Amino acid sequence: MSWYSTLPVFLASLAVLFVPGSLIAASLGLRGLTFLAVAPVLSVFAVACTAIVLPYLGISWSLMPVIVAAIAVAAVLFAASYLTADKLAVRFRLNFRRPTAKTYAAGIGFIVGSISIAFQLRQAFDRPDNISQTFDNVFHLNAVRYILDTANGSSLTLTSMTNGDNPPYFYPAAWHDLASLVVQITGAPISVAVNVLNICIAAIVWPLGCMFLTRVVTKGNGYVVGAAGLLAAGFSAFPLLLLDFGVLYPNFLALCMLPTALAGVAVFFAAGDITRIPALARFALAPSLAAGLAIAHPNGLMSLVALSAPILLFSYIRYWVRKHKQAQGYKGIIFFGIALLLAFAVMAVMWKLIRPPVEASGWKPVQTVGQAVGEVITNSPMHHAPAWAVSGLMLLGIAVLARRRHNLWFLGSFLVSAVLFVVVSAGPDPWFRNLLTGVWYNDSYRLAALLPIVAVPLSAIGLAWLIRRSQIWWFSGRETRSRWFGTENHLRVVGAIVLPVVLLAMTLAFQTVPLGSAIASARNIYSTTPNAPLVSKDEMTLIEELDNYVPQNATIAVSPWNGSAMAFALADRNTTSKHTLTTYTPAVLVLNDHLRDAVSDPEVCKAVHATGVGYALNFGTQEVHGEDHGFKGLLIEQATPGFQLLAQVGGAKLFKVTACG
Repeated sequence: MSWYSTLPVFLASLAVLFVPGSLIAASLGLRGLTFLAVAPVLSVFAVACTAIVLPYLGISWSLMPVIVAAIAVAAVLFAASYLTADKLAVRFRLNFRRPTAKTYAAGIGFIVGSISIAFQLRQAFDRPDNISQTFDNVFHLNAVRYILDTANGSSLTLTSMTNGDNPPYFYPAAWHDLASLVVQITGAPISVAVNVLNICIAAIVWPLGCMFLTRVVTKGNGYVVGAAGLLAAGFSAFPLLLLDFGVLYPNFLALCMLPTALAGVAVFFAAGDITRIPALARFALAPSLAAGLAIAHPNGLMSLVALSAPILLFSYIRYWVRKHKQAQGYKGIIFFGIALLLAFAVMAVMWKLIRPPVEASGWKPVQTVGQAVGEVITNSPMHHAPAWAVSGLMLLGIAVLARRRHNLWFLGSFLVSAVLFVVVSAGPDPWFRNLLTGVWYNDSYRLAALLPIVAVPLSAIGLAWLIRRSQIWWFSGRETRSRWFGTENHLRVVGAIVLPVVLLAMTLAFQTVPLGSAIASARNIYSTTPNAPLVSKDEMTLIEELDNYVPQNATIAVSPWNGSAMAFALADRNTTSKHTLTTYTPAVLVLNDHLRDAVSDPEVCKAVHATGVGYALNFGTQEVHGEDHGFKGLLIEQATPGFQLLAQVGGAKLFKVTACG
């Protein structure tokens, strides 16, 4: 399959990401960059919430109920804006401003950054139908198939796929819901839909969010906002890292949404520089965006809580200073001080409750404190190549923001992200480390990916300052330089266009080494080779041929550790296991350990009849993590009595169970 043939899948992905949220954003009276950044995050919120509600209404999962729900919410918000006399929202809906030079600059920055990210991921994925050869991908792709087969995308019931006879528990299914809708709309293979959807999320949702956050921090200057869109493509730690390690698709979606949500919190507390925003939107966005983050992945919500703490503190200090200067007494200061303490108390409770169990947070420190600090400064977390260009711009941006004493809360957010990474990757005290970073499984990769959230806007501030200073220098020698260029117009073109383009090009050129290394790492993970750790080339070929041998309604006995469980996602055949961490029923446990003994062990045929198993895949003993988790009952060979070999590609074998009648 070629990338050109995936155009319908791209269009479907964009529709799923933008249509539901655009209806809601328009009803709030949003427009411009705010509209574009907020719309996909609201879409995720609408998609995930609709998926939770539909089973209670007896309605099957599809895009239509999502659109109906979005229209209903939009109608309520539209009416509320009139009932509350939100004149700004009404005016924004009726009046449209002409684009300015700064608008075009921001647009160009976004286009260049978006194309760059899309190109990076295209290189990493290589082929549109390649899959991530990683542990977690067994669950993610099979979960998409499970949603399609059950017509149920609820985050409250998705774990029924892996929980045996036990009741399901909450699992964030927003990403899986989006992918399932893309498959429903286009009929594309799950592998293709997943890769294309991830490109759209990374290349569009992520840079738009970075631009929106930068605009909130920097008074909406079009040039610095455009620089943020471009520099969103310049960090190896995100979005590439979470598409390589794990693979952590839900966490990846949440972090792509995080800049927009953080900007929404700043707008809510009037901590940023966007003042012309409808009142209803100001107070409705932050909770809606936070809820969308929570369903995308709880890590995203807790990252928002951590990065938002400086906003609350900054807002209170600013309020205290203003009241003190106005000599209006301490009544309001005390009242809001108590409110601030209550807010931090709620955060502390969330910190204690919204975290995985300790046994799931066994990741250890990977380096010394000095190394971790160095990686923060050079934007090279997890031993990536140092990103000297964007790191220099980031440090310059920190200096500019500190000197202006403007929106200092953002420096606080940077400090929070840096401290969290240093503690998780180098923290010597296990108790303190777990207290602070157990929310993220004590996983250094997850917190490494958090660093660019604040580094992108800071780098954009540094780049915009550098461009402005170079322009001042250029035009200060107007008389001398006019001799070189002949006319005033030529001089202006060089100063206004050539200098910024040269600086931008130099920045991107310096980033080719760290980005190239990250792309190569991811490309290796997405390669279907003869020795691929999850599904080898031979195994993939056999999975693609299952239509020729296995009926649609049949069940296949598989091991999730050697990749055979991917037959569920990729061939749409039911399997006895759909994830490495599955809780098995007693009957399936018998098959996992003794299926090959069907002729001699009567308990096996009882289990075969109980599970409906008619076929078995033997993908050998190579496991995705190179370990041995048993499943000896599935190591069936051609001479095993009670089994018929239907197909074999290399070492991958498909058998029909004939022993149990």
